[in-house]
Amino acid sequence: MSELTRLTLQPDNPCNTKITDEDGNVLYVVYTEHGKNASTTRVLDPQDHVLAAYVWTDYISSDRVALGDQPLIPLSKWLHKSIIPFVDDVSFKDDKGRKYKWKGNSPGMALQLHTEDDGFKEPIAGFERSRRDPKSDPKNSTWTPAQLLFMPPALEIRDTVILSFLVLERSHRSNEQSKDNLIKGEVALMGGMPLGGY
Repeated sequence: MSELTRLTLQPDNPCNTKITDEDGNVLYVVYTEHGKNASTTRVLDPQDHVLAAYVWTDYISSDRVALGDQPLIPLSKWLHKSIIPFVDDVSFKDDKGRKYKWKGNSPGMALQLHTEDDGFKEPIAGFERSRRDPKSDPKNSTWTPAQLLFMPPALEIRDTVILSFLVLERSHRSNEQSKDNLIKGEVALMGGMPLGGY
């Protein structure tokens, strides 16, 4: 599938990473500074221009984002979560008013971006986490790096896709970690017995 463009995240960390193209050129640098009450993640282009700043805490309702040289605004004004129960979609509009929707924003799922142009049917971008090659020697594992995959329509709004992905993937992983910790705590309370076990 030649029309698929792959961008690589090294390391696989939405808060601190470099995003490169297929030739290894750095397209984005992502770094995070942790303060007393909040953390700030900045996304820079190769010329060190700040494309976005994302200020986040443990309480997502207070998260804020600044796109380009715009002032900070509540994250909810840019990324809109579905109000339908059990639907994990998050939507946004580009500067032409076209609507996009990230699906898979729940633990265990992978983020995929869809567009209103086809009724949100086929993904135009998606994320693949880093993974170990199952055929490699466990003592000397080979890993496939994390990658963002783009179809041509997503490349038209590449910066916006990258920025929205980084914000969602950070909270996505935080939610997964919280769920893992909750399950481990419940198993410990059961004396090591898996939930539902006898």
